[in-house]
Amino acid sequence: MTYEVILIDADIRDPMDGEMRVSLTHDGKTACEIAYKWDDESFSAVFYGHAPTLPVPAHPATLIERPIAAIRSLRSEKHKRPSDVFADHRVFISLDTKD
Repeated sequence: MTYEVILIDADIRDPMDGEMRVSLTHDGKTACEIAYKWDDESFSAVFYGHAPTLPVPAHPATLIERPIAAIRSLRSEKHKRPSDVFADHRVFISLDTKD
């Protein structure tokens, strides 16, 4: 099962201070949203959705982690912020029924 990660908004002031919100879409429909916030003392992520009723149910921790990993894997030296990846890449995550 593949979801596209769509950037909703981002306010990344520097590498250790920012916020970013993404949605996971499947077949053109938003399945859930995830909000990330971090600073030099903490990191938090909030999952907005009902994981058991997604097209392929997955634990919210998996749904929080996979977009970050996908964004990091596409990031290059020209991307100053994680949100910059979305300017020249479509971001996807893949889930299987074992998650």
